[in-house]
Amino acid sequence: MTTLPTTLAMIAASITATTALASNNADFNNDGNVDANDLLAITSNMGLACDGDCTLDISGNGVVDTADIITLMQQWGAVADYVAPATETAETTENTTSQRDPNRDMSWQDQDPILLNAIYYDHLARSQARQNLAEELNQGEATKAWASSNNVVALPISINGAVDYYEDGVIDDADKEKFRLWMDANVPADYDGPLCLDLEGQWWSILDSSNQSVMDTAIDFYIEGLEYAQSLRPNAKIGYWGLPKKSHTKVNSTTASIDRLLQVQTALFPDVYEYNPDGNDANRLEEHVEKCIEMVNGEIPVYAFAFPRYSNGSGPRELHTHVEFQRDQVQSTLDAVWTDANGKDHRVNGVALWDAYVFVAMFTEGWSEMTNEARKTLWNEMDEFHLECLVDMKGCVDTACAQAATRREVAQQDQADAQAVADQAAADAAAALEAERQQQRTQLLATLKNAKKRFVSKKKSYSKRAKSYRSSQKSWSKAKGSFAKAKRSYKRGSKQYRKALAQYKKSRKNVQRQARSFREDRSAYRSARANWSSSKKQWRTANANWNQTRQSSTLLASM
Repeated sequence: MTTLPTTLAMIAASITATTALASNNADFNNDGNVDANDLLAITSNMGLACDGDCTLDISGNGVVDTADIITLMQQWGAVADYVAPATETAETTENTTSQRDPNRDMSWQDQDPILLNAIYYDHLARSQARQNLAEELNQGEATKAWASSNNVVALPISINGAVDYYEDGVIDDADKEKFRLWMDANVPADYDGPLCLDLEGQWWSILDSSNQSVMDTAIDFYIEGLEYAQSLRPNAKIGYWGLPKKSHTKVNSTTASIDRLLQVQTALFPDVYEYNPDGNDANRLEEHVEKCIEMVNGEIPVYAFAFPRYSNGSGPRELHTHVEFQRDQVQSTLDAVWTDANGKDHRVNGVALWDAYVFVAMFTEGWSEMTNEARKTLWNEMDEFHLECLVDMKGCVDTACAQAATRREVAQQDQADAQAVADQAAADAAAALEAERQQQRTQLLATLKNAKKRFVSKKKSYSKRAKSYRSSQKSWSKAKGSFAKAKRSYKRGSKQYRKALAQYKKSRKNVQRQARSFREDRSAYRSARANWSSSKKQWRTANANWNQTRQSSTLLASM
């Protein structure tokens, strides 16, 4: 049983560092571990100029500074192949890193991404009253029906402490029994899909610590709960929500290692939430997902959590626009790709829509006095919003699956470069629209009309190209079959063999050409669609500004 280390939490320190390449051993006291003692040696000599041989200047830049700190953090933990001096006794310390499990299940690799419904309905709440009302008013009926008919999987997620059911920083038999009952009620015994645990509370901030001893105590608690969950559902892909955190994946992160926790999970569930309305966070969140995949070397499935809400300073009461939500969180997740040392690309295994109906009650004034009919109306509005989110997400996921199939067949598509071009085009379009927003009403109207015309044109072209591309795929598949049959039936060099080979090459060249054209038209269509949406928003904003200006002018004239 593990308890919260309050005293250890207070010694956590934050480190600001710059990038550097490690060229020397940071184990200054030669005890086999790069730890707080070695860090203290650097921080106590910050600014020390080094002439000649200087042990502390491990970055080699001639001075003890933050570059040495980041180099030390890169070496944090046990020293590989360490041999203790014969005249000393090597100290025994906890290894802060973990080697991969050689028996790890890798059967999930190369599977297409899936869409997960992680909405927290009140049917799942611990409160019986909330469960009863949700049942009585059929909460989320449209979304649930659509998800069922479209094979969208409901993601089991244990919130409010997971195995630490009472959220008191202690996992005892009472917690385990409550969690077991939840598991038996919500997750089949033979379940082998993703299963998410949510443990935040007093532990969450500890996971930002730069002190490894503090981090390890939190990791021990997380692992204790994880191992119990895994013992109940050994085939499930289990991990904690929000890990790795964005503080773990950002450039020059100073947090202590969480590798030991990541390596024992059988799934990762990072979030791609963003609280920056009207901003383009696609690149930042895409890089976050890519780093998550990299941190486990692409050997553990990653399912990203998307959240359509953002906080305006008083909780997540506001909703993103569908366009921004899909672009920044959903599409960026599906576009994320990390290439390993062998040249293999790794992508996410799924994206989940998370929201909770409790937010409707929390952020609706007078909820407790409302009639059930009024509550049902608000719930239905939320249900429609969720449904639209999932429909759009499914479109993105279906497209990602189609792209994956094309990559497997043609093996020529470079998704990372294509996405970089699309992102740049979107950024250029947004910048142009922002500048045009200051123009006169007639200019804005012209922009709006042109954007709509281009969108309609590109949509038609894209649909036509997609049809041609599918047709070329079928022709190539047929030619491959004919060529395979010819190889079995005729000798190499025969007329029939040469004819089949020529048709095969012709079809392959055609499908490659059609694939390139399809990607170009798709990129143009997406760019046109984004341009059209931005123009409409710009037009509405400009009208509001014009009205405000007219009102101000009227007020000034009357004074």
